Amino acid sequence: MKGISIPDHRIHHAYLVIGQEEDLLRQMAKDFVVRLFHKSKKEEPEKQFSLPLEEESTEKRPDFYSEKEEPEDSLSLRIEKEEHPDLIFVDYQEKENGEKKSSISIDQIRQEVKGTVDISPKEGQYKVYVLCHSDKMTVEAQNALLKTLEEAPEHVIMILLCENENKLLDTVLSRVVRVYVGDMPIEKQWKLLQEIPALRALPAFLKEIAHKKQEEMQKYAEELGQLDGQELYCFLDIILRDVLCYKSTKDHHLLYGQSARESITAMAEKYSYWTLGQWGEYIERYKEGRAVNVAQNYQILDFFLFLSNT
Repeated sequence: MKGISIPDHRIHHAYLVIGQEEDLLRQMAKDFVVRLFHKSKKEEPEKQFSLPLEEESTEKRPDFYSEKEEPEDSLSLRIEKEEHPDLIFVDYQEKENGEKKSSISIDQIRQEVKGTVDISPKEGQYKVYVLCHSDKMTVEAQNALLKTLEEAPEHVIMILLCENENKLLDTVLSRVVRVYVGDMPIEKQWKLLQEIPALRALPAFLKEIAHKKQEEMQKYAEELGQLDGQELYCFLDIILRDVLCYKSTKDHHLLYGQSARESITAMAEKYSYWTLGQWGEYIERYKEGRAVNVAQNYQILDFFLFLSNT
């Protein structure tokens, strides 16, 4: 993925941006904030991401903070220089000798995050926290951050930057949308997505879908509808790739989803190339559908009904 997406109908309150280049991660966060703040200035408040927002008087703001008068390039420049009051970076603190600390402590999280999240944004509708080196937070610091991730005010968006997600607690990982920077091996994508229980059951469900009642499909579609769309459609793309691969080669060693080999090979035997082609078109249509406010659970139910009738 090359950037953090901003859907027209939904925005997440916590992202985990994972990659090896610190400067690139930091720049991605700033690029996201530029788009977010520009978008929030251009749209009517009630249309922004369907979030309940509080109006704030601008009478006491300095002229150079006026949202109506400030050129977009000026706003972008302030964000780029990390001088915008609604963009807060949390990074290693300095020691008395001037060197940087090697971890982020619970006291720092309490002071720089928990102690300020309830303060309203100075200029717009959003205040963004960028936690650099989030995988260097102590366990105590991560636990202190949990409540904020769960119950952050509507105006708060948190972006956690990290190199190694395995150093973060499962309770933290379950509360963020993951964004991977750079190419990730498909095997690793499959392994990570398999950690989500609702997705882990998907290959077997698709294999047996002809025998599922509509009530079962609807219930499972509602469960999948709660997941992040990028993760869901990525998983469906990998399953489709494997089914097509096995259908063409009959070589199970080429499959990425080895843990679901039985289901994948069964689908390859069952579904025609036409059906699998329609599968791919459905996924592309769903991705576009997110931009016109089509509920994800209805998209998936539509897909289930299509497969069950083929």
